[in-house]
Amino acid sequence: MEYIWPGIVAAQAIHTAAKLRIPDLLASSAKTAAELAAEAAADPAALECLLRALSTFGIFSLASGGRFANTPLSDQLRVDHPQSQREAALFLPAAFLWRPIGELHESVRTGEPAFPRIFGRQFFDYLAVSPEDARVFNAVMTQGISYTSPALLAAYDFSRFKRVVDVGGGQGALLREILSATPDLEGILFDLPPAVAHASEIFGPDIAPRCQVIAGSFFDSVPQGGDLYMMKGIIHDWHDEDALRILRNTRRAIGRSGTLLLIENLIDAPARPVGVMELLMLVIGGRERKEADFRSLLAGAGFEVIRVIPAVTSSLIECRPT
Repeated sequence: MEYIWPGIVAAQAIHTAAKLRIPDLLASSAKTAAELAAEAAADPAALECLLRALSTFGIFSLASGGRFANTPLSDQLRVDHPQSQREAALFLPAAFLWRPIGELHESVRTGEPAFPRIFGRQFFDYLAVSPEDARVFNAVMTQGISYTSPALLAAYDFSRFKRVVDVGGGQGALLREILSATPDLEGILFDLPPAVAHASEIFGPDIAPRCQVIAGSFFDSVPQGGDLYMMKGIIHDWHDEDALRILRNTRRAIGRSGTLLLIENLIDAPARPVGVMELLMLVIGGRERKEADFRSLLAGAGFEVIRVIPAVTSSLIECRPT
């Protein structure tokens, strides 16, 4: 408990250091708190307090002469780090998530999400009118793809399909990785207009010719023309009624011989269960599920689960129309 309960303070401390870009300022050399404060427009004494505290977690190191330096952990908070975690550090401790998490007690007591009570609207409706928070959300979703896609590509054979439709595919980072690894595959990226607005930048000149970008809402319809329909982390964002609308619209679009692939975390996955992220979904209005829950939900939408494939960081639920 000595290490667990201070985690709420540590998360905010990491968030603050990332927001001030301290790891970037230390990329070339060690510096004193006063030097960093001058560059980051922060109070020297308060910044030194922050860096001292983080150094006890191995985030930054304190050397002689009061100079702070990056460690392997703080290095990952740099913008230019190849495995940067900066966007993740800006994500969970941000006010639009931190405040609902602070109301976890009320959500556990009532079973109702805290987010709409605090912000007056549902999570994704809030993002639609909050561009900076939406930018952080989209960035962290895109950034996370670099960690999850190798395991996904190792676990699943995409080469047996002609065209994959990435439903709710965000900025297109996952689709880019799949198309890069599968030269004969074509793609359709489908998401709301703000999410797909910069997809061409994500795809680059090599992938863009093989991928059509379509803007729209999966609550209205889903594009036709694919033999594989893929959703990564989509269904867990919604309770059963909304999840069924998404899946039924997908069922209307998919051909009789098509395949649906859900990439989700399962509560009862033997290798990597959901864990504390289930609590985040509780307060913002989503729902994590067991394998049996997915089977029941999919059956209600006209799909049958063929198999569930472990992929290190998630589970691949492969389905076919019934």
